[in-house]
Amino acid sequence: MADRDEILASASLLFATQPAATMDEVAHATGVSRATLFRRFPSRTALVSELSRLAIDAYADVVEQSRPEAGDPLTALDRLVRALAGIGAQHGLLVLQPLPALVETSLLARAESADRRIRALVHRGQSAGMLRTDLSADWVLLAVTWLCVGVADGVRQGRLAPADVERLVATTVLDGLRQQP
Repeated sequence: MADRDEILASASLLFATQPAATMDEVAHATGVSRATLFRRFPSRTALVSELSRLAIDAYADVVEQSRPEAGDPLTALDRLVRALAGIGAQHGLLVLQPLPALVETSLLARAESADRRIRALVHRGQSAGMLRTDLSADWVLLAVTWLCVGVADGVRQGRLAPADVERLVATTVLDGLRQQP
């Protein structure tokens, strides 16, 4: 019988390819009965909320591990966006799932520390004259985040090869943000 972590892993993979999957489809994909699935997660919303929490944790971990404060801003930004693109295909489409307002607010609060670090990286790059100053740090954060959501959908639809994702995102972001001489 699948444990909670196995169910979450299988459900995450399923939602990455079939965002509208039903609880019946989740149960089938995870190899558990509907009754077992509903004992662990009493509703689709409860399952999606937990998967979203795990996605936010992965986001925060990636930002932490990429060390946006280390090195020159362009190198740090490249390292960061490649890492974020790497988790985008698995977690990106979860942002399109409806969540109760309190859950969404809680998730956004969990992400705030990582968001602050990304904004600080952008400000550092702008102060160093390496990144464009006409694009706000909030805009950059939104653009990178939603680019990763787009990546997830492109991979899901077969329009993007997973092996190309990190390079494509890094090239797009760096070329778009780099201060021209």
